[in-house]
Amino acid sequence: MEHILNDLIERYKEEIIKTTQRLIAHPSLYEEGREGAPFGEPIEAALEEVLSVAEELGFETRNHEGYAGTVKWGQKGKQIGILTHIDVVPPGDGWTYRPFEGTLDNGRLYGRGSLDDKGPMAAALFAMKAVKESGLPVKNHVCHIIGTDEESGFMRGLKYYLKKEEAPWGGFSPDGEFPVIHAEKGILRFYVSDTWEKTEHTGGMYLKEIRGGTKVNVVPGYAYAAVDGIEDAEHILQEARDGFAKKDNISISKQNTGWKIEAKGQGGHSSQPWNGENAIQTLLEFLHRLPLEEEGGARFAGKIEELFGDGYRGERLGIACEDKLSGILTLSLGVLELGEGSGKATVEIRYPIHASEEVILKTLKVACGQQKVELDIYQDKKHIYMPVKAPLIQTLLHVYRESAGREEEPVVIGGGTYCRAAENFAAYGPVFPGQRELAHEPDEYISVEDLILSAKIYAQALYVLLNIS
Repeated sequence: MEHILNDLIERYKEEIIKTTQRLIAHPSLYEEGREGAPFGEPIEAALEEVLSVAEELGFETRNHEGYAGTVKWGQKGKQIGILTHIDVVPPGDGWTYRPFEGTLDNGRLYGRGSLDDKGPMAAALFAMKAVKESGLPVKNHVCHIIGTDEESGFMRGLKYYLKKEEAPWGGFSPDGEFPVIHAEKGILRFYVSDTWEKTEHTGGMYLKEIRGGTKVNVVPGYAYAAVDGIEDAEHILQEARDGFAKKDNISISKQNTGWKIEAKGQGGHSSQPWNGENAIQTLLEFLHRLPLEEEGGARFAGKIEELFGDGYRGERLGIACEDKLSGILTLSLGVLELGEGSGKATVEIRYPIHASEEVILKTLKVACGQQKVELDIYQDKKHIYMPVKAPLIQTLLHVYRESAGREEEPVVIGGGTYCRAAENFAAYGPVFPGQRELAHEPDEYISVEDLILSAKIYAQALYVLLNIS
């Protein structure tokens, strides 16, 4: 271990905190783009901000047509890569702190992106600065690639960059877990939809609308439905709520000629759905208890509840499985939209390394066919796997153990990182073993202690990689 690197990171502590706050202050959410800002103005502004930070730190920077940014140091030897992303998921509901303010409270830095991925990005930039200012000899050079479209799962920004520029020899992405990630589950994302003819209502209670969720990779913390029809609906709704096991998660209010039913859950990252509570599933379960008219909207809601309403294991679908290496298959019903004449659900499945994607797909197609709904697979991301004994994994593992004073083994995650898009990369922190994954949750935060320790680990790892032959 090079103690000078740790000493420098300690010296940069306040700068690292302030830089993270600068980046959090940009609500870098996807919008429709234009030339030079393909994923919208907020993401482009955040990209320019981080490049400005890097220039202030003395690095060479470049904006690659808004698809990616690069921060470089050196020219000789191999190109060692660091992969981060500036885009974030929507904040959603349930925040105690302002999501785009970067509030420092009791040793924790709160804000959307503090953990995923702006805090780790700042840590990696100052790790580069520490190696540069240490005067330690290096054989190679570094290229920190900042992506702009990671949270969509499409990774268009990084893919655009890699088509046009030299790919790094390898490196790490500070967008996962310590000690080091050597495999990531496969991910299927798909739409389930249906349309129906408008029908005349028979005087009973009918379903007008459902809205829930923000993105497929976020466990929805809120959903609502609108119902209309009979005059004594309030009595029926309240009676159904009183007998509902999750009645504290349901609220009912008068709205125009009908009623609004709101379901409250707990947001979270869809790769660990057990840390959240899916508000859409709760809402569908409650609606199933109501005497709704048998028309298109109610039928579609019932079909979605039948397919995906039983939790996160996919047991009703018949796809529940697990393996020793990567754990259980998870399912997340992330978004549901239902209106007059049509409905669409957005769902994802994260499946174990040794599971058969072919079997999962066939089972899914049969289940949707039986329910007579349309299935549209829009993302199919194969799993990635690097043996534990691979040189890169062992290098990063050794640095972690020496720096953190801990002895955990490499892990497999359900999340999807930039390591899927580039060869010889491994996700590396910032979540430490035993910690809850707070990315995509309300009140996302990173502790200052973990942020600084992560920066030290990244500096040590970068120095080692900059001297590989």
